[in-house]
Amino acid sequence: MELLNELNGEKGSFILELRTNLNWNHTAFVNLMIKLYRESLKTKKDKTLEREIASGVWFISTFIKSFTSHKDFPKKYSLEYYSKAYELINDITWTYFMVDSPFNSEIDVQNELKALEKVL
Repeated sequence: MELLNELNGEKGSFILELRTNLNWNHTAFVNLMIKLYRESLKTKKDKTLEREIASGVWFISTFIKSFTSHKDFPKKYSLEYYSKAYELINDITWTYFMVDSPFNSEIDVQNELKALEKVL
């Protein structure tokens, strides 16, 4: 699935499953974060960003935490997991919008994703 489809909540996306089934799908989340990080690398030298993708990135940067932090959202993972996931979303969003990045390479992102699996 392409990043834009993920950000628009198309069929099979992390966002759609989150909103409609109240299900945080870890595998889909990992895929979304990798796609978003790769997009940030691809557009790093661009002076402008594609508005539709930028809007989606901004939306998920606030929506995911807001939606899943609600007391009635079913939490199937540890609180540490969600805390680390929110931090990762913030870091990757920062990487997308800003010139610098908290990551040196995709390996750093992969390591953060693996750390998430340890606190499931």
